[in-house]
Amino acid sequence: MSNKAVDLEALLADLNQERAELDTGIEEMIADMATVPPERRSTSDWAPDGVLTRQFLDVTNRHAEVEKQIVAVSREIMAAKKPLRPN
Repeated sequence: MSNKAVDLEALLADLNQERAELDTGIEEMIADMATVPPERRSTSDWAPDGVLTRQFLDVTNRHAEVEKQIVAVSREIMAAKKPLRPN
C-alpha cells in the first residue's frame, strides 16, 4: 500500500474513533435530557436557547461533519486501491 493509502487509512481510523466518541456523547446528552421532566425543559439548560441545547447542537453538527469526512476519505481509499487500467 502506498504512503498516501496508509495515511488515509490512519485518518479514517481517527475519524471512526471520533465518530464513536460523538455517538457516545450524543447518547449521554439524550439520556440527560430525558431525566428532565418535559414541563421543566423550557426553563432549564435544555430550553431552546439553553447551554445544553447549544452544546447538543454543536456535537451533532460535528458528528455530521465527521460523517461527511468519513465518506470522502473512504472514497479516496477505494480510488487509491483500484488498479490502473491500461488504455
